[in-house]
This record gives sequence, structure tokens and C-alpha cells, in this order.
Amino acid sequence: MERQYFPYLCPHCKTERNALEVALGLEPAVLRVASARLNARSQTPHAGPGRPTLARCPGCDLKMTVVELREHRMPCIRQRLQELRGHKIRLAPKDPDPYPNFSIENILESEVVFKKLSSSQRLTIELQKIAEITVIEAQELVSMRLLGFVRWHDDRKEWLFAASRVGRPSRSNSASQVMAT
Repeated sequence: MERQYFPYLCPHCKTERNALEVALGLEPAVLRVASARLNARSQTPHAGPGRPTLARCPGCDLKMTVVELREHRMPCIRQRLQELRGHKIRLAPKDPDPYPNFSIENILESEVVFKKLSSSQRLTIELQKIAEITVIEAQELVSMRLLGFVRWHDDRKEWLFAASRVGRPSRSNSASQVMAT
């Protein structure tokens, strides 16, 4: 068998050697790492630990693609909230509170208005910030997980919702879009 020659120019002494001989002189662990990198590059991309290929609708719990969910989600959540009127609602995450229950007061095009049962205070939350709706039949209670946090503001003596950045365009994209128009 003929030995292949791969020219390699040493960066230090500027002499040319066979790269195969240089590689044979390396530690086996170094070769394994280099080989793993090359193998990873040659693989076809597949769904990994990032965003799942299917997402679950918070309103009906059906799994669908992100594109399908984009059209389906808002009307489905609105309809589900209509069905849950009259139930006690617990919002999460939320600051601890001895009287945690809310009720649905009004459902608008893109928002829902909750009423705190203990104080009658109103709290408005965007429908797109509702991540999960779980009905607990035994207690006639509904748990809603939000993309954000309901906090008590002692200075204002009221509950306020602070939305998370999930699902919002980055500031650099929105700034460039405003400048383009």
C-alpha cells in the first residue's frame, strides 16, 4: 500500500513535513476530539435540544407546528376563557398572597381582564402571555401559567403584571423596523 503525502508547513521552523506523520505523533485523545468535530460537521441537521418541532396550544392542548399554532392560538384561548368564566382562577408565577383567587371579568380581542376576588382590583394580561391553562375539577379551580410575573407593588397598593421577553421581537429588530418605515 502506498503511503499518502499531505504537505504540512510547520509554522515555527517553516519546514515541510507529511501531515500524516505529524498526526501519528499526536496523543490519541487529540485525534478523538478532532475526529468527533469532523463527524459532527458532516451529519445532517436534525431537531435537537432547541425549540421543539411541535408546540402545544394552551387553549385546547393539541400539538401542532409553530406555523399552525400562530393562527390557531389566540381564538382558541379566547374561546377557552369564555368557557371558564365563573371559575376561580389562580395565576402563576405570582407573589405569595393569602387570597390568591381571581375571576375573569372581561375578554377583549387581545387581552383578558381579571378581577381579584378579595379586593375587586382589575388586572389586564395579554392573551399571548398565557402559556398554560389547567383545570382542577375537584376544586372548581383553574391554574394559569403566564409568560411573566404578577407582582404586588406596595407603593401603589396594587397587583401588576410584568410580561417576560419571551415571544417578543428583540429590541434591535424592532428599532431597525421603526427606522425603516
